Amino acid sequence: MQQNKHVRPLAARIGAVLLPWLMAMAAIPATGAPAVPAELIVRNGSIYTVQGNKPWAEAFAVRGGRYVAVGGNADVAALAGPQTRVIDLHGAMAMPGINDVHGHPLDGAYEDLYACNFAPSATPAQVLARVAECAARAEPGDWVVGGAWSSTLMADISTPAMLAALDRASAGHPVLLRDETFHNRWANSEAMQRAGIGASSANPAGGIIARDADSGQPTGLFKEFPAFLALERQIPPRTQARQLNAARAAGATLNAVGITGVQDAFTSEGTLRIWSQVDRGPGLPLHLVASLSTMPAADPAERTGLALADGRDTYRGSNLRPDFAKIFLDGIPPARTAEFLAPYLPDAEHGAHFHGQSNYTRAQLVDLLAAFDRRGIPVKIHATGDGSVRLALDAVEAVRQRNGMPGQRHQIAHASFIAGSDLARFRQLGVSADISPMIWYPTGIGMATAMAIGPERAAHIFPIRDLTRAGALVAGGSDWPAGQATPNPWMGIEGLVTRRDPVGAFPGALWPEQAVDLATALRIYTLNSAEAMGLGRETGSIEVGKSADFIVLDRNLFKVPATQIHQATVKQTFFRGRQVYPRGE
Repeated sequence: MQQNKHVRPLAARIGAVLLPWLMAMAAIPATGAPAVPAELIVRNGSIYTVQGNKPWAEAFAVRGGRYVAVGGNADVAALAGPQTRVIDLHGAMAMPGINDVHGHPLDGAYEDLYACNFAPSATPAQVLARVAECAARAEPGDWVVGGAWSSTLMADISTPAMLAALDRASAGHPVLLRDETFHNRWANSEAMQRAGIGASSANPAGGIIARDADSGQPTGLFKEFPAFLALERQIPPRTQARQLNAARAAGATLNAVGITGVQDAFTSEGTLRIWSQVDRGPGLPLHLVASLSTMPAADPAERTGLALADGRDTYRGSNLRPDFAKIFLDGIPPARTAEFLAPYLPDAEHGAHFHGQSNYTRAQLVDLLAAFDRRGIPVKIHATGDGSVRLALDAVEAVRQRNGMPGQRHQIAHASFIAGSDLARFRQLGVSADISPMIWYPTGIGMATAMAIGPERAAHIFPIRDLTRAGALVAGGSDWPAGQATPNPWMGIEGLVTRRDPVGAFPGALWPEQAVDLATALRIYTLNSAEAMGLGRETGSIEVGKSADFIVLDRNLFKVPATQIHQATVKQTFFRGRQVYPRGE
């Protein structure tokens, strides 16, 4: 018998209402019966709950990893028992843990531990000096892999002279360096030779091999994943021991800045296997939602796309949810691989009327999106240009007509540039806007974007206030390690409020009319992100029945100047009622 498609959503809504009520009832003893003691009580605090009608509380109690009481000190006092741990905040601010809707935590931690790293502010000469240092320490046969060079340097490094300089610095080792966006690579001659890339190599679909205008030889610059896939496949695979070490380090790094939930924005089967092993061993110290890759795998033996999605439950665990897929609809503006409604600035390579091109036709995108949607799998769609954002919304609209409403809550990742007429469609179609302020508040990426589309258009990036006013679900992420060397959410939160670079490396404000208030910014990074990730009933706010994921800060964010938000320090992080940072307390 076919089940009514409305029964399960209705049951879920009923459960969402009943669970908190049942948990609250469990905290209240029957007449004459003692209360079941809580395992943890937090009291005497300025507790920001992110509940719309009750944004502040003084105390809460936790049992079985969930909140069983939230309110004043007196409301939780009866739940104290001889074994209850009591934390007196002495007025300090506590709030829900941060949910990062867009990160690459395994890559971030692996690079911190093992890569040849340098800051995006590095000049070409500094990059070459760093490569020489890494090459001098490398063992025979090792690759020098790292980053991140600034996307403003693409024209500077894409010359025969710079390729020759990189070859000299590498001392015979193959070199592959990424930019800060993760979308482009710089390779030396040894790496290209090993990958079989030369003057006769054709541009793969969706990728560009930059060439010298006179000789036609590759310059070493590769734009977008398909272009450098052959290079990636030549790099010796990461050992399991190193990946497990990086996965554990990623959890510790995220917990230390207050993150208790993260969406891995691009998850290969190999990465999914590592996350699963950690979760089934010591356990992940946060909620992790995986976005399954639809791209060709660096390891040809790994599944991708629908095949990986159909086998995803093999990897599901207590804290690991392989519930999303990932589609790259376009690239990035600095590389002119994003699709825009208006053309890029004229250049010698593209002419005066180049708009960029999405990686899928409308029909291809609709078919793929509909297939995931039917399987109950929402999709994170990478789209940065306003042309690709419109195409993504058009495709979701077609899928809604084909598969029916409400369908899955898909995400448009980055949604950097949005035509005004498309703002309301996010809410109408139930699409989340996944935004990463740490990339777009005045940064080098912004400067590179201005070089491609002009400073006036580049300044009109991320209309956050307009999106929220239009009723869109806006969720916040770091994109770590792309753009920034840290997943620190307080940088992004301050950027939402000020529209300025928190550390002052890049002056000025970026479209200050789109600033939001602190309460909105905190909701974007907590409850909104949880809802976008499919975890809204589980976490994101301090409410009875939800997972006790919370943090204690060194300052009340509402009582300091907005320009000091990025200086906030997390004193303690709790996940499912268990302290995960600092460990050992």
